[in-house]
Amino acid sequence: MICFCIALLIAAQGSLTDTLWTENTEYYSVSVHYPAEALENEAVGERLEEFASGQIQTFKDNFEEYFQDDPLPMEWTLEISFSHEPSPDGMLCIIAWMWEYSGGAHGNSWTRAFVFDLATDSVIGPVERLGGQAEFETFAEEVMVQLNELLVDEGWAEEGASPTPENYHTLIPVPNENGGIAGYTVIFPPYQVACYACGPVEVYVPVD
Repeated sequence: MICFCIALLIAAQGSLTDTLWTENTEYYSVSVHYPAEALENEAVGERLEEFASGQIQTFKDNFEEYFQDDPLPMEWTLEISFSHEPSPDGMLCIIAWMWEYSGGAHGNSWTRAFVFDLATDSVIGPVERLGGQAEFETFAEEVMVQLNELLVDEGWAEEGASPTPENYHTLIPVPNENGGIAGYTVIFPPYQVACYACGPVEVYVPVD
């Protein structure tokens, strides 16, 4: 029997020195593409690397637990790509785009947004981005209005788009031509508000 012994801790990479990090074995491959901003800003690089390391560890834990039980094992894959999005003044908006194949009929994808306050190099949470809990709940109500026009399963959308920070993990401000905020975009991955066949669902809400 082949032994799949995988270290439970990822070796510390230290400060980022390249935008690409990979790990390949006979049975799985992992790649992480960092934006240039992760090399230029240490706080940004550390936060993105911390997130990527967590995703990689979960992937490896699942590989160790489930790969040998797959009747038709195929190479497992995890791809993480961080993209620098257009950002309002004083902010740095980055989205992590992730794709994973870990057995079964198809892979899966999901996203995560990181909005940095450049004055403090700290991440602004979804509720804070919108100005507070009341504004957050109003935003979620408008998102539901749009989802009900796009989708047929309102119950699925109501659960996946309810006003909790976890549901709005990919919420980014969209800049206007003056560097202010024109509106906000939220991306829901497959299965969160609709079936897999619908793919990611994106909703834009202007500030007005």
